[in-house]
Amino acid sequence: QKCFVCGERGASITCLAKGCKRRFHLPCAVEGECVTQYLPQYRSFCCQHRPEQEVEATPEATTTCLICLEHVGDRKSFHTLACPVCTNAWFHRGCIQ
Repeated sequence: QKCFVCGERGASITCLAKGCKRRFHLPCAVEGECVTQYLPQYRSFCCQHRPEQEVEATPEATTTCLICLEHVGDRKSFHTLACPVCTNAWFHRGCIQ
């Protein structure tokens, strides 16, 4: 199977969305902005069908990641996550993973 991110063969992960035929390699998931969830059950989604965080918050211009202490940007994106409880703590997706 061909990976929709890199175009190479051998993609074994399929998007869970009904009717979606996109496949990708696990290492290509981040580059392709796919989401792979390992708990409570294994589920993977392509960039079109990935779940999004339901936090109604926007980081301030000076907000930093609490793990690496680098700037997270001034808007929600695939690459940033907010604490779902307090919505004041922000993280880079890569730092959380």
